Parts: sequence; C-alpha cells; structure tokens
Amino acid sequence: MLQNLVIDDEIIFQYPSKTKSEIINHLLDLISQHDIGTARHSYKVANMAVAFAIKLNLSLQTIEDISTAALLHDIGKIKIPKNILNKPGKLTENEFQIIKKHSQYGFEILKNINQLKHIAEVVLCHHEKINGEGYPNGKAGKEIPLIAQILSIIDVYEAITSDRIYRKAMTQKEALQVIYDGMETHFNSRLVKIFLLGGY
Repeated sequence: MLQNLVIDDEIIFQYPSKTKSEIINHLLDLISQHDIGTARHSYKVANMAVAFAIKLNLSLQTIEDISTAALLHDIGKIKIPKNILNKPGKLTENEFQIIKKHSQYGFEILKNINQLKHIAEVVLCHHEKINGEGYPNGKAGKEIPLIAQILSIIDVYEAITSDRIYRKAMTQKEALQVIYDGMETHFNSRLVKIFLLGGY
C-alpha cells in the first residue's frame, strides 16, 4: 500500500510499506539528493553519537534510537532551499528563520511514519537548549528528551570541526572549548563532562 507524506499540503514522497531499515535508507537518499553535505554530516553525527551512547552505558534499544535519530536529525532540510543551505556568506535574519524550520519539518515527516514516529520528538528538539533559549519551542532541562540532549552536543561538535562553505573548521581544542563554554546554557553539564573526557 502506498502512503503519502504530506507537509504544507505538498506530497514530499510516496513509499510502499517497507521495513524500518528500507525507509531510513530511502530518507537518507532524499537527504543526499538534496544536499550531500548534510548527508555527510548526518553519517558523522550518527557514528559519534553511537560511540558516545556506548560510553554512557545506555541500553541497546536507546543506542539504536540514537543512531536512527542522528542519521535523520536533519531530514527536515530537504524542505529548505539549496541556495540557503549552501550560501557562502552570512545568513540574513529571514534566511536563518527559514533554516530554523528544519527541525519542525523533520518532526512532521517522521511523526507520519509508523516505524520512525518514536524519534520524531527527538528530531524536533535537537536545537533546544538546556536553558530554554533554543528552538523551536524553547524547551528547557528535562523537557528535552535525553537523546536530543546527546545529539545537541554531537551535532554542534561535528559541525564546527568540519569545513563549511562559509567557514573553515575549528581545531579540536577550539571546538572542545565551545562545548565546555556551553555547559548549563546550551548543553547538559553532566553529558558535557563525559564528552570532554573523550576516548570514544
């Protein structure tokens, strides 16, 4: 049976009822076709997030959910125009507001897929901050799912240690300082302390 995924009254894609793995691969293909840089970032975040989750001694099911959520945390960017995603200069305020919609778009995509709807809220919350100043809903502290709190750290670290069209990568030392400086404002302090120990 074909299922239509509708966002903003548009059919984004059609897919037959398949296995969870097949649907994840299909979504990853959509990301790659839209923006290969986002796809590379997603794979790197997934690898790092799984290693971090293992270090945290989380359950196998939670580790699997972290892997899936990390791979698809930016799926909503398939709705963001390529000229904004790949703009070489600084984004305007309006462009930044458009970029910020990707977490909501990701939520809308995943909540309609039975095999993936359990990670929809994680994807929605991966840009929330522990102090409540993130987006899209200004959630704070324990209101943010643990997996989203983990992805928040890994997402930022991977992004700032990679070359982007608009800037060069930070060194590992510089990036770790950014993560350290984000304790109690952007990130969960307990998670940051473990992350800074490295070794995973």
